[in-house]
Amino acid sequence: MRLSPSLLIRQNLTRKLLRSILLILCIGVAFFIFGVLSSFRQGFEGASSQTSRLVVASKVGGNETLPLSYLPEIEALNGVSDVTHITRLRAFVGNERNIVGANAVDLESYARVYADAYAFDPEMLRAADADRTAILVGRTLAARMGWSTGDTVTLTSFMHAREGGDRNWRFTIAGVFDGAEVTTDTSFLLARADYFHAAVMRNKNRVDLFGIQPKPGTDTEALAREIDALYANSGAQTRTQSETAFMSAFLEQFANIALLVRLIVGVAFATILMIVANTMIFAIRERTLEIGVLKVLGFSGGRIMRIVLAETLVLFALGLCLGLSLTAAVIPVLADALQSVVPGLYLTPRVIATAVALAVGFALACGALPSINALRLPIAAALKHR
Repeated sequence: MRLSPSLLIRQNLTRKLLRSILLILCIGVAFFIFGVLSSFRQGFEGASSQTSRLVVASKVGGNETLPLSYLPEIEALNGVSDVTHITRLRAFVGNERNIVGANAVDLESYARVYADAYAFDPEMLRAADADRTAILVGRTLAARMGWSTGDTVTLTSFMHAREGGDRNWRFTIAGVFDGAEVTTDTSFLLARADYFHAAVMRNKNRVDLFGIQPKPGTDTEALAREIDALYANSGAQTRTQSETAFMSAFLEQFANIALLVRLIVGVAFATILMIVANTMIFAIRERTLEIGVLKVLGFSGGRIMRIVLAETLVLFALGLCLGLSLTAAVIPVLADALQSVVPGLYLTPRVIATAVALAVGFALACGALPSINALRLPIAAALKHR
């Protein structure tokens, strides 16, 4: 029988099968934690956010509003391709626990600025234009609430009362829109801003933020500074950021999700790294005599080193497959349970690619010291080992 590297790797991994299984389980748990938390973070931050698109909000904080009159002034700036405005309705349906994401927007400009994130059918926009009480509902929200086109829905706002003090807002669904990608958040609805601002009791013509699509080739950082400088001496100063930075800053008001994910994943991987590296070192020591025999049979130190590294890579590959398989099985369950909190909870290709890169890196790190020891081990010393 030919003594091939693949045969040696298989025999070494199955020699103490229970130990190998436990190592694979440890690695799998680490990548399961990584997969779930990374997917949770991306879902929280919003997969549709872009670095190029800008968001203009109040410099004071998220609860402060800006005058709608800023819109034509921002639109007139050289680097601005298109701009829209957004007012959060902060509402619920039925009871206060059933919170619904709702925004009052100019539908036409919103559809242009966010054309790369959401698919708005022209017929849907025409239907909404014909009815002041029309709303467009995201596919995820429509599925969760059991809504369809033509339904009449009533939202109760936490803070926006109508003229007369009534906080109930009645709308008719003019269409259901989809996200450009499966990970795009569509768990919200869009109402007509002209209807909302005409009917609201207080803060008429005040908005929460402006969304800006810069012209191609525009220096977005310079444009952001120009916008903020324009209102530096006004009664409503602005803070202009990329959409990604805005979402991260918004989440940090509640908790630093990115830091929490990095800390938990870092602790998990550091623990696994020490366990696997320590186990591999002892495993190589157990095979000192065999390594000496292999060198006598003509196996070079470099070849033995590659065999040891390959063993570690196989362990991490199996652990990675186990971890990602568990993640793929659990994510849909979590997505249903947390739909109103983290609407875009998916195992994305980005998370998978990062996990693969981490697996390769940790495998090489864990196998480095044992493989170097095997490379440097003298034949005479190996053959004397008992």
